[in-house]
Amino acid sequence: MAKIHEDILEQIKRYDTIIIHRHQRPDPDAYGSQLGLQAILKASFPEKKIYAVGKEIPGLAWIGDGQPIADEIPDAAYKKALVIVCDTANDPRIDDQRWRNGLEVVKIDHHPNVEPYGDWQWVEDETSATSVLIYKFYEALKDQGLKMTKEAARFLYIGIIGDTGRFLYSLDQETFDVAGQLINYGFDYQKVYNAMTTLSENAVKFSGYVMQHTNVLPSGFGYVVLKRDLIDSFDLGNAGTSFVVSIPSRIDRVKAWAIFEEQENGDYRVRLRSRSVVINTIAQDFDGGGHPMASGAWAYSEADIQKVIDRVDAALKADQD
Repeated sequence: MAKIHEDILEQIKRYDTIIIHRHQRPDPDAYGSQLGLQAILKASFPEKKIYAVGKEIPGLAWIGDGQPIADEIPDAAYKKALVIVCDTANDPRIDDQRWRNGLEVVKIDHHPNVEPYGDWQWVEDETSATSVLIYKFYEALKDQGLKMTKEAARFLYIGIIGDTGRFLYSLDQETFDVAGQLINYGFDYQKVYNAMTTLSENAVKFSGYVMQHTNVLPSGFGYVVLKRDLIDSFDLGNAGTSFVVSIPSRIDRVKAWAIFEEQENGDYRVRLRSRSVVINTIAQDFDGGGHPMASGAWAYSEADIQKVIDRVDAALKADQD
């Protein structure tokens, strides 16, 4: 991978303006990799204009630690800019479609590269988080002037903790080694954990509802369907519902699980997770994708919901034969 590191750094050096994007509905790794890279580049190239763009998610505003976590920039900024897109598998999911207006585009991602885009691509789909890749980029090129800061380390650590489910989903040595190196930069990681785990009273009650209403099939597939009016009745404010994604996994006989969340337009966002069977291939058949054991998809009707249930149920049964 040394060659791609060098290629990306060469592009960064060539441009005075660099605009970093990430995916829509950002999670901690989308923010962590984007903002971590921005902080590294700002420290390394103070003479350059380096922006991070995209719609902010109020429930993750704490990541900014009191500061805005997105830059407002005019269209003209893209005319002579290098665009770097972090943590985004396919181009329709890139937040802020102005990314297409950059002179050149770099893709840095850890999802399967089923849809290549951009002029430069660095994809490692066996890496636990894109934030790990950003640290590896720094580590490979620190002798060429890249600088790590406490702020950058904090962002990258948040990304790793988020995408590994606090090390529940990815237990490889590389992830632990990188997390250990980041902690050495002195940010308050206990504060990070508190922000990621503390819930409002209503969110705790909502979590209880999800636990009580999770259906578990004999195959070990657990799922819950959350209607829009139900979600709204808990008045979760800016918290969103992502905090419930791991709840079915606490049931001892659950081997794979799904959260079906109705959206304002009546479609259902599907969060799929697994302990054993690969589920990203199933997600791809429902307008989604992701990691082998953690993916997202869409269901556009109750019939689609049942199709997803049937597919995962069948995969688990086949795995047991």
